[in-house]
Amino acid sequence: MKGLVVTRNKEVCLKDDIPMPEIGDYEALVKIECCMICNGTDLGVIHGDIHEVERYPAVLGHEDAGRVVKVGAKVTSYKVGDRVVRAGQHNSGKYASAWGGFAEFGIVKDYEAIKRDHADVADASLGITQQVCPREMKPEDAALLITLKETYSAIARIGAANARRMVIIGDGPVALAFLVCGKLQGIQEIYLLGNHKEKLDIAKKLGAAKAYCNKEKETALWAEKELVRNAEFCVDTIGCNATINQCMDYICDDGVIAVYGLKNEEKLQVKIPELRNFSIQYVQWPIPETEAEAHKPVVQAIMNHEINTDAFITLRLPVTEYEKGFQAIQDRTALKVVLYFSDPECET
Repeated sequence: MKGLVVTRNKEVCLKDDIPMPEIGDYEALVKIECCMICNGTDLGVIHGDIHEVERYPAVLGHEDAGRVVKVGAKVTSYKVGDRVVRAGQHNSGKYASAWGGFAEFGIVKDYEAIKRDHADVADASLGITQQVCPREMKPEDAALLITLKETYSAIARIGAANARRMVIIGDGPVALAFLVCGKLQGIQEIYLLGNHKEKLDIAKKLGAAKAYCNKEKETALWAEKELVRNAEFCVDTIGCNATINQCMDYICDDGVIAVYGLKNEEKLQVKIPELRNFSIQYVQWPIPETEAEAHKPVVQAIMNHEINTDAFITLRLPVTEYEKGFQAIQDRTALKVVLYFSDPECET
């Protein structure tokens, strides 16, 4: 079958010799409709920076959605026709799995059935977040659920629901996801600081109290004056020492700096301000149980049009045009790019 593979030379190519997945008793086979490029993890896999992926060549992708086409003998949580998210690949002799959502077919595991039967199934916990979506949900909206649920659950983990004020550093898709998920969880005022005016304009349309451009000196100074020591929570969606330290300008006494971005140096170096009471919490990797708990409220918000999913998706392309999609992500001209396996009517 076809799929996107990261080679040993850390290049992405479309292959047609990926072994077809074979399902076990507690697994279901999924025909993948589309998969989104993850600006953080997928690029990290390509650059060799994700420790969980050690073997190459590897089948890329984890933000996928598709339809169940076959179920194993002991599966009870999925049925043929269900739309599901996060289908993946087994490691094979030919290709490792970098989750493997960029392929024509993938596998989901029935975690509840495995747990019920006390079955010994490898990587059973993957099934916790391989959840069923409404059949009428668009496949690209289902794929976008991954980013939204990860950020929604991160907000829950840091205890920010119903907070008075949050500052978000960054203006990419993760920053916008924190914005909309923060609003869903009752955060009263959310501010963004980023470097791209067109993305900050999208943030304003999505409900940011204000969005400041770091490159514009006057607005940056205004942000410093208005927000200094005045946010209960600061979220760093970049994950480097410079942006973590930028959060230090805004965090209030006893506040929390949440580091979500993956672009970390080898050492954490934080300036020590006059403020002495604050926490730095890393939420870079989702916890399956908390992500699963986010499924219902985020799905409901999308179906009720409380989240404008079109604001996130810049490009819709067939998988054969993957190079154009990855280039747009690297050039930062796109927020989210969705690549389709089975939708011939996708539009750019």
